[in-house]
Amino acid sequence: MERLSGLDAAFLGLETPSAPMHVAGLAIFDPSTADGPITLERLVEVFSGRLHLAAPFRRRLAPVPFGLHHPLWIEDPDFDIRNHLHHRTLPPPGGPDELSALAAELAARPLDRSRPLWEITLIDGLEGGRIALHSKVHHAAIDGASGNELQIALL
Repeated sequence: MERLSGLDAAFLGLETPSAPMHVAGLAIFDPSTADGPITLERLVEVFSGRLHLAAPFRRRLAPVPFGLHHPLWIEDPDFDIRNHLHHRTLPPPGGPDELSALAAELAARPLDRSRPLWEITLIDGLEGGRIALHSKVHHAAIDGASGNELQIALL
């Protein structure tokens, strides 16, 4: 259990339906040298084996009664990685316009505060056989440096 800092609690308080306070990223990969297809099931397998390296990805918010203090981060007793990893396929031709539209749609949706505040979407159907990972993590859970560390640990 860990209490949110004032700054992290402010990121929660500043969020509105039209201004989510998460950090989003998009990484494009060429899977041609991978030892097998990159599927949602494979992503679940890889991330499940590395989640112990990413504490913020296993914690959810716990409010303090009557809002008397900042919320707490607690280990989510009901954690299910499948609530955080998703799959989407781009419509043809799978170019920059289609990818940009999907990335904007994914980034616009707020994260579910009843679960750990992150999600990753595997995107296939990109031209040239490439794939992409669109990630979202709430700014209350990470900053720039810790976000880089989490990405390295998981990938």
